[in-house]
Amino acid sequence: MKKFIAVLTGLSLSCMLFAGCGGGGDYEKYASAYKKVSAQGGMEANIGLSLKMDGVTTETDGLFKLDTSDGKNILYYEMDVDGNKIIQFSDGDYIYTEADGHKTRYAMNAKPAMSSDREEAQKKGSDTDSTFNTEEFLNEFSSFLEAGKIKELGLLSPIERAAITDISASGDVYSLSFSDNLVKKYLNIIIANETQSTDGDTLVIDELNNFSNKVTVTNDIVTKTQYSGTMKVTVPASLMASGTETSYDLDLVIDISFVNPGSAVDITLPSTDGYETLN
Repeated sequence: MKKFIAVLTGLSLSCMLFAGCGGGGDYEKYASAYKKVSAQGGMEANIGLSLKMDGVTTETDGLFKLDTSDGKNILYYEMDVDGNKIIQFSDGDYIYTEADGHKTRYAMNAKPAMSSDREEAQKKGSDTDSTFNTEEFLNEFSSFLEAGKIKELGLLSPIERAAITDISASGDVYSLSFSDNLVKKYLNIIIANETQSTDGDTLVIDELNNFSNKVTVTNDIVTKTQYSGTMKVTVPASLMASGTETSYDLDLVIDISFVNPGSAVDITLPSTDGYETLN
């Protein structure tokens, strides 16, 4: 459904540094191993997202690179969603995005507006699509994992100690459970990334259950991490062909593997020609 296309939000990437809280025992070891990933002022990670709902599965792959060694946040991120590539990068002054054939940029810390042609295309899509389609929804929902959301969700940094209800280690794998407040934060961020309809025809994410995080540490440094959980998605009756409000379980798994963790990262940015500036 076009009305649920996720809008690439203007979140500042200037805070993309790693920070952990102090603690004892397993948490102290976990946090220390995480901070070593960016010890040379950068990091690189392969990111995989799997979504499963109503018997339909969608998989998304991404590559994330960050270099802060010169005091600026140089970023490159690309994501493949159902064969469509989204590219987002920053030279430390602007954030550039190429998606759906559109090239836009906005200044760091600025809230971007939607380009006029993209806004018109989205409006046209919402006018023509009136029933819910699971496969299309999952493909569009996948784009919530854009660079700004990776930062805001904290997917590549250690979770603060106060947000963890339990942490345990089995060999090199740390298992974390989270507080209700953190789960609500994840829900709010995901919901905010969906466009909201003014006529009430809007999906609702009611719950995020069994949300957990497993972190693998090799030679005292984090090498990979996995987030998983089940969201309950409610589709209003007006969008269902049956005319009945329906709830679905949406299983979410995010797999992240760090490339040469602890090493410096060299980033060559694409050309910045042809990008529309959003004010």
